[in-house]
Amino acid sequence: MASTESLSPFPDPSLCTLPQIVFLTMMYCYVLFQAANLLSDGSELLLLVPKFAPIIGSIVLPILGAVPDGVMVLCSGLGPDAQNQVSVGVGALAGSTIMLLTLPWGIAIFAGRVTLKNGVPTYKRPSGADPQHWDKLDPKNSLSLFETGIGYGSMIGRVARIMLGTLLGYFIIQGSAFTVDTFEKPPSSHEIAVEAKHENGFALAGLIVCAVEFLYYLHVCWTDAGDSSGTVDDHIADANVQAMRDGKLTLRGAMAAFQQRNWASLCQKGDVEKVLIDKESMDEVRRMCKVLAPFFGYYDINGDNQIDFEEFRMILKDVNENLSRDAQYQMFKAADTDHSGSINFEEFVACLMAFALDPGHDLKDLAEKRRYTALPKTFVDEVGGPEDGEESDDDKVEEEDMPEDLADLDPAMQQMRIKKRAFSKMFIGLALVMAFSDPTVDLLSEMGNRLNISPFYISFVLAPMASNASELVAAYAYASKRTKKSITTSLSTLEGAAVMNNTFCLGIFLALVYTKNLAWEFSAETIAIIVIELAIGALVMFRSTQRLLDGVIVLSLYPLALLIVWTLENVVGLD
Repeated sequence: MASTESLSPFPDPSLCTLPQIVFLTMMYCYVLFQAANLLSDGSELLLLVPKFAPIIGSIVLPILGAVPDGVMVLCSGLGPDAQNQVSVGVGALAGSTIMLLTLPWGIAIFAGRVTLKNGVPTYKRPSGADPQHWDKLDPKNSLSLFETGIGYGSMIGRVARIMLGTLLGYFIIQGSAFTVDTFEKPPSSHEIAVEAKHENGFALAGLIVCAVEFLYYLHVCWTDAGDSSGTVDDHIADANVQAMRDGKLTLRGAMAAFQQRNWASLCQKGDVEKVLIDKESMDEVRRMCKVLAPFFGYYDINGDNQIDFEEFRMILKDVNENLSRDAQYQMFKAADTDHSGSINFEEFVACLMAFALDPGHDLKDLAEKRRYTALPKTFVDEVGGPEDGEESDDDKVEEEDMPEDLADLDPAMQQMRIKKRAFSKMFIGLALVMAFSDPTVDLLSEMGNRLNISPFYISFVLAPMASNASELVAAYAYASKRTKKSITTSLSTLEGAAVMNNTFCLGIFLALVYTKNLAWEFSAETIAIIVIELAIGALVMFRSTQRLLDGVIVLSLYPLALLIVWTLENVVGLD
């Protein structure tokens, strides 16, 4: 574990004073926090690369989210005193799982709450309501425990069932522990050896189960990535929207998938039927609608599904396409086929798609090309179009100029620069996680010994704050949009993180138990994890809404988990 060589950059915790240990722990946890952010930011950037986006959103993101906890679990069991120090890994695993299912979950309910009318969330503006005065939360900033809440899609119940199914690994190893553990405190070396021998085969069985469940969950995520209405596709669309708002991507860069697949050539006369019957092409149209709907909705203030020329110009600036006013007018005029002085969402999408696919074309024939373009109006309702009133104030951001390093780049160069930034961030983040996880485990273990507190409790609180703090921010940001889709994305991501802990991280743990002949001395911690996951699963599998009161209950589960562990260890007598 901690190196005794003089060239080691990390001090030996046993030689440090308690204040030094506290300071180093704070510093190392901050480094791990930044490393987790680098991994997340890098993988999020790759969502902007059409070639990589599906596999990144469905497989890489879930795995990278579990890497910091997984590495900490691994490091806790590699030293010569693995049987004792592995409690730090248990604390990291239990703390991460329980924290993700409680604190961010409660925050998401608070941030995303809307008024409940007869138990139904008011996400859509009623017909006849004044868009200038209507609000999803009425009265504004209401904190009613019973009359405000959230609604979510069926995806939440489906992932919850997967989450509960992945508890099987815990049941296998804990069931074997109950049959042999005498719960003697402290356990003798002979008792630990007997337990380890008995549990070894069960640890291997649990490891195999975790591996199968891990692969199954990745398969489910990959399947979801192929669904243009799935959460993975929504995540990719949101990433593209945010990148354009942040000036990291232009509209043409976001539509690189069309250009790479020569989609524009299919839209020529005589090939339109290929577009209409080609599933991939139609899915790309749906994805483009998802990307453009927030920009259109921001300027469609009165919700009549119309924008004028000045609003059109502002959108072009928002998507980082710098054109002269005359060019902008020619585009708008060609799109305004009924010469009404405004264009609807269908005309808007067709116009920008035609421009992005062929920015050098003669704008005079744009109206003619529209006749052979797959009309996106069918998909407006699917993506929460501007007429349904689902755009929130949180989506409204100030205008900013395109950064110089991207402003003059063509889509291919934009994609290349994005990939370089993404891979560099992911490499640095992974290197920091690998370098600092082991010293952090040593510090947490030593701090527990100095304070005469089980390292589990210290790791339970501190480790997740280092590796999963970004989830708190992400849950709040998604939920703040106050749409059913954003809430579903936020909560399903948290459930998915729990699934990864139940498979990827627990699998690493069971591999250590099997290969190093460790005894499973974590009955109280295991029971706490199972109780919290069962509580969350029961909360969402049979309901499609949650009140603010439910959010308060979910938040209370975090300290309750610690109380469960303490009670089982100190009152009941479990290990």
